Amino acid sequence: MKIQQFKYLHCSEDHEEGIILVDPETESIPVTDERGNVLYYCMGGQHVFSSDMNGLIMQSLLDDE
Repeated sequence: MKIQQFKYLHCSEDHEEGIILVDPETESIPVTDERGNVLYYCMGGQHVFSSDMNGLIMQSLLDDE
């Protein structure tokens, strides 16, 4: 999988840019949720959301405090 293809994804909740989360040891393997969906961090809304491989945003995983 080429990380560059999926590095950024627009967050539909905050209309901000999300960046893919990767394994800190390899810096190349994407972090996924229990369903295998790729996780992104929304820099504007400061929350994590998941997306399937088609770019469909599945859910926000962390609520704002």
